[in-house]
Parts: sequence; C-alpha cells; structure tokens
Amino acid sequence: MNKYREQLNKCIQVVDSVRNMINVRRIPSNAISYNDLYSALYQLIPLIPEEYHIFRDRLRDKILPNLKTSDLISVNQFGQQLVTPQNGINPYSFGEVIATVTYLNGYSNNNSSSFWDNIHPQIVSVAKDRFDDSYYADAVEAAFKEVNTRVKGIYKNRTSIEKDGVKLMQSAFSPQNPIIKLGDISTETGTNVQQGYMEMFVGAMIGIRNPKAHSNQTLSKADAIRKLHFASMLMCKLDNELI
Repeated sequence: MNKYREQLNKCIQVVDSVRNMINVRRIPSNAISYNDLYSALYQLIPLIPEEYHIFRDRLRDKILPNLKTSDLISVNQFGQQLVTPQNGINPYSFGEVIATVTYLNGYSNNNSSSFWDNIHPQIVSVAKDRFDDSYYADAVEAAFKEVNTRVKGIYKNRTSIEKDGVKLMQSAFSPQNPIIKLGDISTETGTNVQQGYMEMFVGAMIGIRNPKAHSNQTLSKADAIRKLHFASMLMCKLDNELI
C-alpha cells in the first residue's frame, strides 16, 4: 500500500504540473509531452488495490491507449501517405485522468474500515439491503438506476425535456453546452474534466447499469463492491456540481 500511495502522489504531482502548464502558462495540451504522465500512470496501474479494479482497468484499457494525441496523416501531391508523429496529451483523456486520480486519492485518504462508510448515502439507501441479502447484481443495478434517476430529474427540471440513459448523459454533461457542470469549461482543463466525466456517466449506462442484461454469470460480491464504488463516485461528483 505504501508503494501505491507513493506512486499515486507522483501521479498527482505530474497531473498538477500539466494543469499548471495548460491553465497558467497557456500551453495547449497537445503541445505538452505525454511521456511523464504516461510513465507515472503506467507504474501506478499494477499497484492499484483490487477494490479499485474498475478504475485500474479503465486506466489500462481505455485512458492510457488514448493518452497521446493521434499522429497527423496527410497525402502529398504524389498520392503518398505521410505520417507526422505527435507527442502531445489528448485533452479528453487528460480529463479522465484528473477524475480517476482525484477519486483514488480521495479514497486512499479515507481510513474508515466500513465499506458502506465510503459509499454515497443515496447509493446506500437503494443498494445496501439487496447487497446484504447477497443480491449483488440487483444492488448494482439499483445503484446505477439511482444515478440515472438523479441526473434525469436535474435535466428535466432545467430543460423540461425528458431523456434517459446514454442520450441523457451525453446531453446533461456535454462539454459544449453542459446542463450539469462538473468542470470549469472556461478553461481547457475544465473542459477536459467535463468530457471525462461525461464519458464515465455514459459508460456507466452502457456497461454497468444493468449487469444482469450483459452476462449470464452471477455477479460476485467483490465485483459488486467495485461497481458500487463507481456509482458512489458519480453521485459524489453530482454533489459537487459547479453552479
């Protein structure tokens, strides 16, 4: 755990350095080398505790592979394809990095021994009884339906439009015109954070909201705990909406 904490602190330092370059020095993210950030996150992944498996896997499988800006591809006058290598940071992936590292840091600093002490009250209210009765898939489904219901209520109250699921999350958290602001979209970093959270909310609706619909296997207790942590993180972020 000490190695994990040390490496997480290094990641936080690198993230803060990149944010400073973007917001204070006004350097575009695609002009900032991704190497230090990639290296810090790559070393963090195998140290992340199993209980944060869902964030570890997202870092490994989605965020890191897309952290570098795509190479520029063009065609010259002879029809030959030219590739110009890029070494900058993908702003949308950086937003997800900020969200993930912030979450891991928050829970690493919480010394409570009770799993439910770390879970948002609204998630506890809909999931705990099901979980305690060993209905793990039902508990997870209820948790993400509660996330959907909360976002749906906020969105309808502000727009008088009713949406659900993926389309709801895309509209509610759109970095271009967010109904629910989770990042300061007047800055590039804030826009990246907004994009990152939008993708997390969308991902929750696609892959996790109804675990029974995506697999015939029974959801394990450990996997349910990981997914409930994720639902709790989304709820906590809604509590901290920027007004």
